Amino acid sequence: MSRASKRRRIPGPVCRCFRSWLWDAGRGANARLTRERQLLSIEQEAADKRRDPPRPAHPPALNVPGAVLATIVLLGLVHAVRTFVLGPAADDRLVFDLAFIPGCYETDCVGIYGRAAGAGFWTPLTHAFLHGDWAHFGLNAVWLLAFGTPVARRIGARRYVLFSVAGALAGAGLFFLVNPALMEPVIGASGVVSALMGGACRFAFGASRQFGESASEVPLLPIGRALADRTVLVFILVFFATNLATATSFGSFISGGSAIAWEAHLGGFAFGFLCFGPFDRRRAA
Repeated sequence: MSRASKRRRIPGPVCRCFRSWLWDAGRGANARLTRERQLLSIEQEAADKRRDPPRPAHPPALNVPGAVLATIVLLGLVHAVRTFVLGPAADDRLVFDLAFIPGCYETDCVGIYGRAAGAGFWTPLTHAFLHGDWAHFGLNAVWLLAFGTPVARRIGARRYVLFSVAGALAGAGLFFLVNPALMEPVIGASGVVSALMGGACRFAFGASRQFGESASEVPLLPIGRALADRTVLVFILVFFATNLATATSFGSFISGGSAIAWEAHLGGFAFGFLCFGPFDRRRAA
């Protein structure tokens, strides 16, 4: 018998088991190699990002909430129609029917002067859509951009509109309390602008706001904490001092002889500062 014939064959099941073990070992090695390559790829991507961080997206050139922009456009269109479309007589009639006239609540302006019936119901709001001239409109438009933008971003378009309407009513209300018999028309969106200023004082100026933090993300300051904040307090004092100064002859000087409805400013601001909480969607600090 030859030597070759003396070799013992490996049983079939053992051979298949050995081949299966080799196959599993190879697959395991390949899987470990694949995982290692994936980890290296992730680490490489992270290192690349650290070396060359992604550039932030460029904000739009006019980053103004649509509600604020629509407000300014509407006010501008109203004044443009009065200036370029209506004649003097029609414009006077429009102002008489839409301006807020406190004395008309005691005097029969409908029967005596032919004012539109029911004007006393809508004029506490509609007076905010009228302006004395383009400078008056432009000044209010600038303040609307400055203070309406953070307020609208924080509370949303619908609440911004409701808040602005309430600010106009509050301004007209305080003006009526101070001048109940005045027969001069009051026009302008200053009461609305002042309400937006007062509301912004509750979250936009506080010392708790971190650098680079959006004003719409900070907690709402309670009234007491807002008054204790130096920045907020200085802003309020300057606002009240400036408006009280307009009640003197200095106010007529800076306005070119036209009276400034400082009462409407103070009424709108007080409402905005004291009553912003129910309109806010964030929690108080």
